Amino acid sequence: MEEMKYKNPDLPIPERVEDLLSRMTVEEKLQQLHCPGSVATFEEYYNEMLEGKARMDGSIYTFRDLDPAHINRMQEYCMNQTRLGIPLLVALEGTHGGSVPMMTVFPTTGCIAATFDEGYAYKMAEAEAKEAKACGFNQMYAPNCDLLREPRWGRAEENYGEDTLVVTKMVEQMVHGLQNNGIGATMKHYIGFGSPESGLNMSPAHMGEREIREFMLPPFAACVKAGIMGTMPTYSEMDGLSMHANHYWLVDVLRKELGFDGMVITDYGASWLLCNVTKTVDSPLEAGKLFLENMVDMEATRALAYGEQTLEAIKNGEMDEHCLDGAVRRVLTMKFKLGLFENPYCDENTWREKVYTPEHRALAREIAEKGLTLVKNDGTLPLKGGERIALIGPNAEIAQLGSYTYYNYRDADKDVDCVAQRAMPLKQAMEEKFGAENVKTARGCGFALYEENMVEEALRIARESDVIVFAGGHNSIGVFGGDAGVGEQRDETHDLDWAHTCGEGADMADTDLLFPQKRLLKELEKLGKPIVLLIYSGKPMSITDELPFCNAVLWTYGVGCEGNPVVADMLAGDVIPSGRLPFSVPRSAGHLPCFYNHYRQGKGLLYKRPGSPEKPGKDYVFASPTPLFPFGHGLSYTTFAYEDLTAEKTGDVCRVAVTVKNIGDYDADHSVLIFAHNVHTKLVSAVIKKLVDYRRVHIPKGESLRVEFDVPMERFSYIGVDMKYVPAHGEVEIMTENLKTSFEA
Repeated sequence: MEEMKYKNPDLPIPERVEDLLSRMTVEEKLQQLHCPGSVATFEEYYNEMLEGKARMDGSIYTFRDLDPAHINRMQEYCMNQTRLGIPLLVALEGTHGGSVPMMTVFPTTGCIAATFDEGYAYKMAEAEAKEAKACGFNQMYAPNCDLLREPRWGRAEENYGEDTLVVTKMVEQMVHGLQNNGIGATMKHYIGFGSPESGLNMSPAHMGEREIREFMLPPFAACVKAGIMGTMPTYSEMDGLSMHANHYWLVDVLRKELGFDGMVITDYGASWLLCNVTKTVDSPLEAGKLFLENMVDMEATRALAYGEQTLEAIKNGEMDEHCLDGAVRRVLTMKFKLGLFENPYCDENTWREKVYTPEHRALAREIAEKGLTLVKNDGTLPLKGGERIALIGPNAEIAQLGSYTYYNYRDADKDVDCVAQRAMPLKQAMEEKFGAENVKTARGCGFALYEENMVEEALRIARESDVIVFAGGHNSIGVFGGDAGVGEQRDETHDLDWAHTCGEGADMADTDLLFPQKRLLKELEKLGKPIVLLIYSGKPMSITDELPFCNAVLWTYGVGCEGNPVVADMLAGDVIPSGRLPFSVPRSAGHLPCFYNHYRQGKGLLYKRPGSPEKPGKDYVFASPTPLFPFGHGLSYTTFAYEDLTAEKTGDVCRVAVTVKNIGDYDADHSVLIFAHNVHTKLVSAVIKKLVDYRRVHIPKGESLRVEFDVPMERFSYIGVDMKYVPAHGEVEIMTENLKTSFEA
């Protein structure tokens, strides 16, 4: 009997792959390049397999279902009822928790970045991986490596922020956290997806190669260096060319320059877009040829490029069958690396014990405690206790967890056990913390609706209160793509305004607080009561009009399944705020783009005469070009003082040190951020300021800490005329808080 080498786990993976590849028909090869999925359940897909309507021994993906039994049935079918017994890749989304009903929902990635501790990215990914693997999944579409540079874009809340170093460190740790625990990570969206034209999802991205290499490429490069198994290209066109057809970025840079040897999977429906929307290819066959030329290995989710036309072209000799081999080889390699040929199954009897565990819920809470960000406070917070609180706003009675979170409102006809529905609403958290007798609640407005009867009820309880807590911000409730906002704006069952204002497919024309909230807050201002504004948003929102009369503002992001009790604890002073914004907050949409690490000549450097209606100027005529809140802004209930900043080059590092004193009344965490600026650059403009290191520390009240950094000299380099890194030379400025020094590179 012939030896099936590919079934021998003792042989090297390349040898097993080649043996299996040599046995495959063209049909079997093409099937490995197909990933159906998304809206159906695993049961529905399994039944299609049994009925012969579909073969799914390549990959499968869903965000609506958690059914390990049917995953096992599909794997059993592929392993034992197909000719070669090739297991499935079973994939799910995972930017801040597995996006299926029973998995733990962590705070959104902006909140994780706001901790300025990439250890939390690792811990979250580790927890995600353990839960996913327990349920039969083996691939995750994460981490998200995009930079947040377009806050009108609904998917901006999936990003770790605008800073290259922070994003790089976070996604690198996510790769380790996932793959150290048996889940194949897939970095996305390569490359430039975070800067879509007009803030509209999938719109073209406009940027030059230097900008890409300076800011966008490092997070992806770090993931490759960490050994990531998968890549998903962006939908966006770059200079008129779809990234899925961009040989330079996909082959010359990703494959050859960065050394990525894993599997590239298209984003959802990319081949359909090429054929039917941009119409840049004439047929699915042309799309298939294009994908193979650009080393795009797997197609999601319809078999067009790798479908019937490609099959017929190979059979009639128009294409060489061996042209498929590279793509199939990379898909099979990933499956062997994940150990799926030996054990593709999960334990159907124990998976519930391994999801939404007390340990993972505690981690979700800890991330919220460390990431929630206080951006204004005139002394109103923490609340003193005993106040009569009016809790008002569209997020007062629901748990706003962030997009790519499964809510069972979508499947109202099914009894779906769902973590999102277990998450505590802010109303309950506030009543438990401050006493139900001290908290009166009225939404007052919706996300899109403003009705006088709702407003009057809110004003009534506000008049009787000592302080107003306004739970505003965005609505991401839905699976994604605007599901919760399609059709009627009001859900008759829950009497809620479900306008979907954030998440995939929910892009905004401006950056302001939503108009019903702006209108209601103006009415509340007239009462003269202290107002605490809570912003449930994983992306920037301009509160320029509201900031003057709000006494305190707390950025709560998408709080995760354990986050609202943290919000209540923070308002009470039982948790001390320590997060710092991972993005800049613009004054208005007219101030976009708005990010701190711009080139030297930007943002009014020339005139330095920001204007106002009272005194017109030149940067802008009636406004300042500065952000409302800059990257890294964040307050505490205590006060930190900085002194004695030093910087000295020592070999391959610059040793930076600064003394930080806690001169306030609370023991607290604090993140120290170190920025740099190259005073002299050759021909290309320097970045005015960039983060080169950071560290989260704990300082008891009345104590000081000398915080030291050994910053690698490579972090001071820049992209030169030849698109390669140029080492720093001459004077380099070092900045932190209100201190500045310099060293000679």
